[in-house]
Amino acid sequence: MAEKTRKLAPATLLILLAVASFAAAAVTITNITEWHVQSAGTPPIVKVAGTDVDDKLISVTTQTGSDGTNRTIITIKGYTGDPTYYSEVIKICNKGDQAYNVKLVAKGVLDGNWNYVHYLKLWLNNQEPPLELKSGQTTGETSQVSVPAGECVPVSAEVLVKATDPLPQTNQDLVVVEVDVVSTG
Repeated sequence: MAEKTRKLAPATLLILLAVASFAAAAVTITNITEWHVQSAGTPPIVKVAGTDVDDKLISVTTQTGSDGTNRTIITIKGYTGDPTYYSEVIKICNKGDQAYNVKLVAKGVLDGNWNYVHYLKLWLNNQEPPLELKSGQTTGETSQVSVPAGECVPVSAEVLVKATDPLPQTNQDLVVVEVDVVSTG
């Protein structure tokens, strides 16, 4: 028995050393930082109603989302079976003191479906190609446009509501998409 204990002692010692070295290697160091969050006021890039807004075919409103974000709600109407083009639905204005690059970025469908809408096209400052949203293609972005301090650029839109739109769908949302205005200074 003493001989067996002598053989186990070195093995036990090796196991204890291995555990001790692993515990020593797993050192956690915490560097403490403080983050102060302050308001800088309103953003330099804002969206305002364009010249085509008449509250009948196009309306532009704002609201605060449940997550605290500012949201611009644009309602655009198209005539069934005919492409309907609006030259200035909204304007993207730079209220800052330096130029900003802006682009439109489609995030996808929020509600509804493409059963009755063939497409929605958006042009930023009349640049080609437009951002085209349709069934199966609900993401993408426009090229960047520079907006100098104190100036605005228009966003044009064209929508084609399919001729198969049933009359009970008139004046109701057919599809709701999110398209963000992304700016960099």
